Amino acid sequence: MKRFLCASIFAGLLFSVAACTKTTVSLSPLGPVSGTGTLIPADVSLLRRGSHLFLINGKQTYYVESKTENLVAVEGQTVYLEGIAEKNTSKNHLPVLIISKLTSVKGDSGLHLWNIPALDIQLQTPNAWKGNIQKSVASFLLPGEEIPLLIIRISGSGSLPTGGSEYYLSGHRTVRIGTQGSGKADVFVEDNDSILHIRFDVSTQRSIERVEDAKLLESEFEFALNSIKFLSDKRGTNTGSGDLLSAPCGGAANILCPQGSFCDVFDPALKIGKCRSIQP
Repeated sequence: MKRFLCASIFAGLLFSVAACTKTTVSLSPLGPVSGTGTLIPADVSLLRRGSHLFLINGKQTYYVESKTENLVAVEGQTVYLEGIAEKNTSKNHLPVLIISKLTSVKGDSGLHLWNIPALDIQLQTPNAWKGNIQKSVASFLLPGEEIPLLIIRISGSGSLPTGGSEYYLSGHRTVRIGTQGSGKADVFVEDNDSILHIRFDVSTQRSIERVEDAKLLESEFEFALNSIKFLSDKRGTNTGSGDLLSAPCGGAANILCPQGSFCDVFDPALKIGKCRSIQP
């Protein structure tokens, strides 16, 4: 499905300039904006506005924020957005789109759902990532690349390594080595008596030369990582629209989750996460 960004920029006596063009990262109009694309979580930043990224044709076009819409509930989905695009806190960052209307678009979400029983996991990756499942190893390659961007396997060690950031991923104890924004991460997750090793490395990709493209891959990896669910785990996340799914927790204010839930941290450095329900 072709996706276009249609922007109406009001100037002078509120006249509308209709501009329907294929979007690129460098061309993001300000003012009233509407468009259809994919919404993914952005890196947490105290200096930049925007909790999510809006992608059109796979390209970052805007950071997105909203005080009224639950953006977490539509992460990874194809959505139609309307709002006002404003300059971000720095000219080095994409504009931020303040959402006034959000509609989930039924159909192809641009994601592929993988069920991998040998690894006891389910996860979502972009359709462009070519998956290869061989016994207990899953690898994902970009088009034209020979070295996997992402590799998931069962680690030979039965215990978590030391020296990394500790948090919980889908309710499982996790250690992450490598900070967000570095382009590389080794994530180790406890799963019963085994350890799941997830390795991501942008530097191995010959086709990635621009910083913007590397950041996009990192955002897609963070989404894929946080989409992981364990097939044998009965403590699955509540998929409804309840508050537990979207409530933020942790951070500098040390926000606690309601009773019967835990803080599933997605940013170990800032200790920011989302409340998840604990089910027996």
